[in-house]
Amino acid sequence: VIDYFHGAVAAGKESRLYWAVAPDGRDIAVKIYLTSAAEFRRNIRFYLDDEMIRLARGSFRKLIFWWCRREFQHLKRAFRAGVRVPQPIAFYRNILVMEFIGRNGAPAPLLKDAPPENPEEAYKTMLTYIERLYRGAKIVHSDLSEYNVLNFEGELVIIDLGQSVDVSHPMALDYLLRDIRNISRYFDELGVDVLDPRQVYKKIVGP
Repeated sequence: VIDYFHGAVAAGKESRLYWAVAPDGRDIAVKIYLTSAAEFRRNIRFYLDDEMIRLARGSFRKLIFWWCRREFQHLKRAFRAGVRVPQPIAFYRNILVMEFIGRNGAPAPLLKDAPPENPEEAYKTMLTYIERLYRGAKIVHSDLSEYNVLNFEGELVIIDLGQSVDVSHPMALDYLLRDIRNISRYFDELGVDVLDPRQVYKKIVGP
């Protein structure tokens, strides 16, 4: 899957992101989850499913392996549902390999740092993606905001699905409404005449 690494391009509280190259010459992103991050350990509990809760009582390292596996699976579901996310390629333990969003090792900027040229269209696109995640992929991002969306040459790409949950999760609907509110707030600040988040929520969830 990986031919060679160039080096780290981003670092967060729970993972590191590397720029690498596949055997066919394509640029790929390699996300490596830390298996002993204290803050990650505290925050992760809000997004666990039943199987992960069981694992959390044992080895935190195994829990991270499961977390990585879930992000890979949710990326696949989102990609198939027509949501623009990094295309997943492979995973192994705490290592996730996916499409590199950027050029020549430079990751695309976050939406917070690169506002869209057409905020109205971008807002509609994000609402469409939220609905496709829920109705098509059967997941909720759970932490969607301008900090988890890339603006790659005018194309919005949703990233960081590690904390995403299945729609069967007991907090899924609360997280869905929070995602809608976060996106509405951001685009409202850009001057977009946004819809009432609760009306958007009702349209997505349905009767």
